[in-house]
Amino acid sequence: MTEGLLQYLENFLTDQRKNRIEAILANRTRRVTLVLEDLVDPHNASACLRSAEACGIQDVHIVENRHNFQVKTGVSMGSARWLTIRRYRSELLGAADASPMATLPILDSLAESNDATTRCLSDLREKGYRIYATSPHENSIELPELDPSVPAAIVFGSEKDGISGTARQMADQCLRIPMYGFTESYNISVSAAITLYDVTMRMRNSTYNWHLSDKEKEELRLLWVRQSLRRSEFLEKQFRREQNASTHTMDD
Repeated sequence: MTEGLLQYLENFLTDQRKNRIEAILANRTRRVTLVLEDLVDPHNASACLRSAEACGIQDVHIVENRHNFQVKTGVSMGSARWLTIRRYRSELLGAADASPMATLPILDSLAESNDATTRCLSDLREKGYRIYATSPHENSIELPELDPSVPAAIVFGSEKDGISGTARQMADQCLRIPMYGFTESYNISVSAAITLYDVTMRMRNSTYNWHLSDKEKEELRLLWVRQSLRRSEFLEKQFRREQNASTHTMDD
């Protein structure tokens, strides 16, 4: 049924769009993932999502302990539509549907906990990720030293306070971008863009298997085709009606 639905929906896409989806799937990865912890500024949050998507990263993990994660559509340029976003939200923030993140599509699942950071990083470690918490302090390794042989989850903290104590304690290593001026650090969205670009480029130039599995590609292909169509829900209903009519005809 899923394969038939995909073929049906693809009839309403141009060849150029279908080829674009295939090209992006071929360059998508889950070997590197982004964690955003308690970002305050919607402009920064949106820019981070845009950078992750542009670098070919599929998964973004949103941690909401003290602040609701908000996006600014004009900055994100719709990038959230193509990402797999998982939220880890503190129960202290109240009902989940009060969050602006509730409007974001594509596998937006929710894991509520009193300590959202612990839940998020524990889940990532169980999946085999090495946790890197970004911090400008001297005990951090520099970006070029990050080991691309192990899947990496890179944590960025809030604009004012940086990563939380929990993130620092749970991290396998702290990570910083080399700085050559008096300024201690870049803006968070700039830091995320530099870091993700550097890590994913080194990953792509390595011999490690960083590609999505065939199953993962199939799942995303259908999701992205749906996102590419303005009337996907209507078309799916039409497909199912035609399928049911065909079944009844065969029965007769």
